[in-house]
Amino acid sequence: MTSRSKFLLLALALCCMLPARGQDGTLFMSVLASRRHRLNAADNPVVGLYVSTDRGVTWTHRGWREYLRMFYTEAGQDGTIWSACGNGVLRSTDNGTTWRVTTGWDVTEVVKVHVSPADPRTVFAATAYGVIRSTDRGDTWQKLTQGFHRTFTSDIAIDRLNPGHIFAAAEEGLYESANGGRSWRRATLPQKLVNVVIQHPSRTGEFWAGTEDNGLFRSTDGGRKWREANTGITHFTIYAVTFDPAHPEHMYVGTYGGGVFRSDDGGGSWVQKNAGLRNLDVHSLLVLPGSPDVVVCGTLNGGLYRSTDRGENWLFNSQEDSQVWGLSFLPARGGKQ
Repeated sequence: MTSRSKFLLLALALCCMLPARGQDGTLFMSVLASRRHRLNAADNPVVGLYVSTDRGVTWTHRGWREYLRMFYTEAGQDGTIWSACGNGVLRSTDNGTTWRVTTGWDVTEVVKVHVSPADPRTVFAATAYGVIRSTDRGDTWQKLTQGFHRTFTSDIAIDRLNPGHIFAAAEEGLYESANGGRSWRRATLPQKLVNVVIQHPSRTGEFWAGTEDNGLFRSTDGGRKWREANTGITHFTIYAVTFDPAHPEHMYVGTYGGGVFRSDDGGGSWVQKNAGLRNLDVHSLLVLPGSPDVVVCGTLNGGLYRSTDRGENWLFNSQEDSQVWGLSFLPARGGKQ
């Protein structure tokens, strides 16, 4: 064997030992609408669901190509994909090739959908008419509005430690259920319109809520007490809150008019990070698990942006003039989120 052949074999062996580049799972992007859409035009941009398997560099459309108002998409660990849409809750069991509308004619304007961490058959959805739940993979749905005064809800957070403990972000504030959504009471967060609610990725007693006009709030005791966490934030309509799963002290929020703010101390203080962003109405954010430097940012009418340096600089990625309402991630089987 020649020296050149030996060198090539050694190089190949070393490459095989290196960890594979790319993400260990699938990114989902939900595109609600585009300002470039024209009634009855043949060349309209395609909205709906896009997926990426290369850390958000490129995207492929999945599902219906008709004009479909899609707010958010999430997949359970059983592989079922759920989408919150203007015409109800959609389900795909074949990786997005075909879809079924699982809800009836009376369920519209579904804004969020979340799969129970305890059972992939149980799915909750936040709608303009309150919270709905299915316990049989969407074959049937129940309305869960007992205790609500006004029913419009925009988000749901299911407690990973106790899946019967749920928060719902609503137009009258934050609601809480201790029995899987059968009944609700107002949480102790001051009465404010809440856009988003999320649980900390490692501290299960910690929850965060982003409001319409009053910024960000944090609870460290399971939702019994809430405190403002707005130091450094200058725009107080919060649409998105996300964490670096591996380093949860690194957080990001997306605001209306103020772009992206980042915290490196667990939300104690915030710094604006907008270099390269041409649209500062940020509706969705996601840190890519396994690649903490990669952050994707969905805007309202400005499309998708991507950063490879933790938000220090942003580059336009795709979906020009579109509303990117939802971003989520499904780890590969056996992977960690």
